[in-house]
Amino acid sequence: MTDSVATTDTRGLLRRYSILAYGAFGTMLDIELMVVGSLLVGLSISVLLAGFGLVNVEQELSTGAMLTSAMVLAVIGLFGLGVAAEGPLGRGRRLVGFKIWEIGIGRTLAALAVGLVALLAYGLVDGLVDDLPAPLVTGAEGLRAAGIAGMTVMPLIGVPLSLFVRWYPNGPTWLAKLDIPVMFVVWAIATMAFMG
Repeated sequence: MTDSVATTDTRGLLRRYSILAYGAFGTMLDIELMVVGSLLVGLSISVLLAGFGLVNVEQELSTGAMLTSAMVLAVIGLFGLGVAAEGPLGRGRRLVGFKIWEIGIGRTLAALAVGLVALLAYGLVDGLVDDLPAPLVTGAEGLRAAGIAGMTVMPLIGVPLSLFVRWYPNGPTWLAKLDIPVMFVVWAIATMAFMG
């Protein structure tokens, strides 16, 4: 009887932490996809504005290179935003029922893992974009910057700040729902800082 109780407890604990790992990794992956997708869509808009002469840039692009770059960046960015909308974040998974320290550890490890995945993806595309127009190279640099931000800034600032917002005692009820937007803002700002 003791063995069956211990096995049930172990299975329950394993199931609980599997749910935490899935929720934390899915949330952080979705946030990174939102950051990279927003960056690429914004970059495609700026390429179009520069191509039509509405914004002055140092490097001139031919019309074909401008339209192709803008279209590729927009498609990849919108794809990332669409995947994020359909992922755990889009389905409203907010890790309810876990202690605040469990969420913190889960999100910290997930931010490190997602940042590493972004850097590995950048390593795969880095050599492929060398001969392509400059906006596509900049888009690839955005992936690298998001990965670095995920591995450095998010565990140190983003996750603790989101946990503070979620935990804040005697705060209004809407404040606890801002933990994910806080992580998005921190990740986006850090990504822009690492772009330079």
